Amino acid sequence: MMHPCIVQIRDANGEVLERSVKLARKFVTEIEWIKNGIDIYFEDVRDARKFISTLKRLSRFDVKFSTKFAGLRRGRVRVLFVYCLRFKG
Repeated sequence: MMHPCIVQIRDANGEVLERSVKLARKFVTEIEWIKNGIDIYFEDVRDARKFISTLKRLSRFDVKFSTKFAGLRRGRVRVLFVYCLRFKG
């Protein structure tokens, strides 16, 4: 079963954002630019974890994890995983 995921990148400079977007495109995702950074939408949380692991090798950041209720599917609770990456100066 696939679980949707959002990776939020905050407090990053332009170079880090561009590198993150380039890396995220390998996973065929939707990318939304917002005021403080970007939100990257993944179809499966496994792809998001691979993305975060790869990005960790390139930059230093803090990771926070949370979940949101995303509705019901076939009588089962559907959860949206959210990872927030805050980059260190």
